[in-house]
Amino acid sequence: MFKRSALLAMTALSLVTAACDRKATGQSVAVVNGEEISAGELNGELQRANVPPSADQKLARQQLLQGLIDRRLLAQEARKNGVDKSPEFLSRQRLMNDELLIAMNAERQAGSQKLPDQAAVDAFIAENPNAFGQRQILALQQIALDAPSDPKVLAPLADAHSLDAVAATLTRLKIPFTRTSGRLDTASVPPEALKRIFALPPTEPFVLPANGKLFANVIVAREPVTMSQEDMRKAAMGALRQQNTRTGLTDEVKQLRSKAKIEYQAGYAPAAGATPAAGATKK
Repeated sequence: MFKRSALLAMTALSLVTAACDRKATGQSVAVVNGEEISAGELNGELQRANVPPSADQKLARQQLLQGLIDRRLLAQEARKNGVDKSPEFLSRQRLMNDELLIAMNAERQAGSQKLPDQAAVDAFIAENPNAFGQRQILALQQIALDAPSDPKVLAPLADAHSLDAVAATLTRLKIPFTRTSGRLDTASVPPEALKRIFALPPTEPFVLPANGKLFANVIVAREPVTMSQEDMRKAAMGALRQQNTRTGLTDEVKQLRSKAKIEYQAGYAPAAGATPAAGATKK
């Protein structure tokens, strides 16, 4: 027993020593407290930073490497404080891993997609005029407020038919808000939503969420966006590929659910009337 314990201790010591002896050579561009930073990591930082070709690439790499080192030091300190063992960290890590896996798998599948033909691209352009031939930038006057935890408190806004009326209602409800302005590209709005917006009287506000806030908007000016046929086709090609990817993911989820065994704890199964996933059972 003593020999085994001594062997384990010696092995652990040798691992620590090996980590401390790591050198910044080969594919390692730096070593931070025995932890390597690889050339691949640095190249990834360079790509994400989108450094212009005209910039000093060597200087950019040096600066990005210092940022990587700072990040590694802070991560090491967090581990030292036990953050990586907390339930919240493990939950967030699982979420990030899942999202990264899904995104990378979607990219891989998109690379093997058959490109839409010219007829499909032209049909898509014709079906979405506000994103192409009739695309506009809308100048907006806005009232911004934090999204409430209970949306029902904003029910009185249904009777507010101008921004001034919205402001008066929010003041009466003692809900803080700010007046601001913004711009909205019609290409970024789903066609059905845009149709409803354009059907409103000129002074009637419409509400859009963004970054955890709600914005009551009124259109005060419109600026046409001129696009060449080539630019429209390139944009349509990209939009169609994204649409096909989303459709493919939806179909894939349905197929995977049909084969999966999904067990629910009592009280967590789909509500009555909802269609549960195929193969789902309670435990």
